[in-house]
Amino acid sequence: MSLTRYARFLVVGAFVGILTVGCRELIGRILVVDTRLTFTVSIVLAYAFGITLGFLLNHRFTFDADGTSRNAGMFLRFVVVAVIGLVLTWLLSFTFRYAANLDAQIGPAAKPAAFAIAALLASLITYPLNARFVFSAAGTVPTTTGRGS
Repeated sequence: MSLTRYARFLVVGAFVGILTVGCRELIGRILVVDTRLTFTVSIVLAYAFGITLGFLLNHRFTFDADGTSRNAGMFLRFVVVAVIGLVLTWLLSFTFRYAANLDAQIGPAAKPAAFAIAALLASLITYPLNARFVFSAAGTVPTTTGRGS
């Protein structure tokens, strides 16, 4: 894995992450009532948005793929990795917000903070999975390291 590609992954991830956190907040406000169920629904819906945007941006900007290599199989593998990230993000979000009693510590900022921290930690798992199983399968990620990789 190259440092340049990893840096692009982080930039794309940060951009998608910010939009996804904003999406979660918007959905949370639309749902009005703040329960564990509505918090879960807002995370899942926001993550679905983030999965789609993340695939499109990572395909193009992180892994330098052209439009012809993008296919349903690649997107399905990306979704599988993203669902792993979703489960990790959900578990970590709940842990930070409820087990660590983040609401009592930082008030209304607990929801976006728990989600943002959890998403960042989950990305430490999803990047190598994407590089290895999603984009390398399409020939967009070199399998050997060398100059320019």
